[in-house]
Amino acid sequence: MNNTPNSSQSAEANPSDASPNPQASSPSGRCAFESLCSAAKEGAHRAKATAERAIPKITAAAWCATYWIGYGASFATVFSYGMARELAPEALKAGCREGAEAGRKAAENLSAKLRAQFAKQDASPPNNPDPSSSATQPGAA
Repeated sequence: MNNTPNSSQSAEANPSDASPNPQASSPSGRCAFESLCSAAKEGAHRAKATAERAIPKITAAAWCATYWIGYGASFATVFSYGMARELAPEALKAGCREGAEAGRKAAENLSAKLRAQFAKQDASPPNNPDPSSSATQPGAA
């Protein structure tokens, strides 16, 4: 339902205002694309307002999803561990304990070796020759 008058009715009501040139009919000499620019600005304003209303809803949904993912993962982990701990035979429990301890020691030893190797590389000077030296470089003519 549009309350604006029909353009043919306004032309008939005011024949002096009707002119074939649309730029001549506007008192300020607006360009023909002003309505397009105005519509684009109005659309951008509406989109911004809609986004501002949607952001809190999206944030709440992301928080809720993150919460339930964390809840589900921790529940599954603890439940599985609890069931395995209760139902596993003592030999399996002892093997898991000893295997976990051996794995921890192996990881500590490997990380110590890697730290020592990186420390050696950082302390040693680079093996690159000095470019200012008068030695002949390959490819030089």
